[in-house]
Amino acid sequence: MKATRSHIKRCPHGGVIPALHKIKEFGIPQVIRKCLGTRNYRALYGYEDIFIAWMLTSFCGGSRLDHITKLKKKLSIIKGLKLPSHDTIGRCLKTLATETFTTRRVSKAAEGKISHTKYNDNIQLNRMLIMATIRMGLLKKGHYYKLDIDATFVPTKCFDAAKSKHYKKLGYSPMVCLIGNLPVFISMRSGNASAAFDITKCLAQCIALLEEQGIKISRVISDAAGQNKSLLEMLDSKGIKYNVRMPLRSNNLGLVKGLKDVEWRETEIRTTNSIWECEIASLPYTMHKSEMKCRIICLKVPDEKTRKWNENQEEKERRELVDKKLETLFKKQRLKKCGKNLSHGAWVNYKGYDYKLIITNDLKAQPEQIVLEYNKRGGAERNFEYMKNEFAWGLPPFMNMNENTIFLIAASLANNLYRGIVRLFKKDIPQLRLNARLSDFIFVFINNPCEIVNGVYDYGDTDIAFEKIM
Repeated sequence: MKATRSHIKRCPHGGVIPALHKIKEFGIPQVIRKCLGTRNYRALYGYEDIFIAWMLTSFCGGSRLDHITKLKKKLSIIKGLKLPSHDTIGRCLKTLATETFTTRRVSKAAEGKISHTKYNDNIQLNRMLIMATIRMGLLKKGHYYKLDIDATFVPTKCFDAAKSKHYKKLGYSPMVCLIGNLPVFISMRSGNASAAFDITKCLAQCIALLEEQGIKISRVISDAAGQNKSLLEMLDSKGIKYNVRMPLRSNNLGLVKGLKDVEWRETEIRTTNSIWECEIASLPYTMHKSEMKCRIICLKVPDEKTRKWNENQEEKERRELVDKKLETLFKKQRLKKCGKNLSHGAWVNYKGYDYKLIITNDLKAQPEQIVLEYNKRGGAERNFEYMKNEFAWGLPPFMNMNENTIFLIAASLANNLYRGIVRLFKKDIPQLRLNARLSDFIFVFINNPCEIVNGVYDYGDTDIAFEKIM
């Protein structure tokens, strides 16, 4: 048998083709050009080519800029796709960097230690991220959404990385605003920034950009870093509800002492990995030197020593019944892995009881509803872990913080586009799961070989109905 050379062009990542088609259908290139303008007339690649190249690299499993080198050969058969080199991508992204500012702070300790914290807010790119997310149909103008704000830590040994007091590592500590699993605003900070560093300014900028595009925020959820008078007054003045954890410190222990006169009632609150058999109370509260009306939702559970001391036979049987429920749910894999212990973090022990306080300006909702809404912010932590592992947040490629801000926003754009594509294709492709990780999406959808036969894409033998989405 004589071997003949085939002139048929093949692409091992055939799922990229309908994904690229949807990128253009959403109008993402137009959004990028509108926000960032055009490059020099002699440039071979526009800003839209740079961001599309990185999004497609992420969809093919790439986590570093130089991974585009291998993909260029594999994706070369796709019509209308311009893939620059990794050097061009890096050089072009750096040109979008904005100025990094430094704040000087003096600690309240006796020695008066001076610390410098750097931060970078790239408003232009954050605006592009929001506009593109709207174009994908993930956010609707005129609709109300809940916004989570939280800080995370990205370990790195880049040039201007700073050591975190909490993690004892070099890195960055970006403040991120999320709507569900969609990052919509990123403010980069050096690793030594506290969780509450300039949180009011960050949130105000995010809300302003969202309102500029017709997106309304009905509620903001934050951990103890949001327990800031200026932040809460700003939200209240805008008519935005908030659920913020109130830390139990020595300066507000008098508040807990006053809870003795409050009417407590027993309740059961179910979380993703436990069932809280606790007491709950609600009391009006006015912050110091403020006329803002709010209230505090307080939960308390007896610690182990108090429970054993006061527990009668009926309560013991009830607790054993709850333990059996948890055991059954665990065997059915209905519970997530156990996180922190009850007495750790948000729960603070005081005179035989573990307390948890949430401050809110929602005066009508049931206390249990406020607690359940606040507990949903645990999804923000899972989203951070997802972004670091799936979209390379944990691998910032540049040496300077303001340049890595651009990378985090570009990765967030890829994440939001991925969410939009999966939701859109789910109607015709049941194999896709809305809660699937990117690696699962790559295995099921992207890695389907494709050939060009007489100018027509042919996917051969596959169970994915590409003909319905092309």
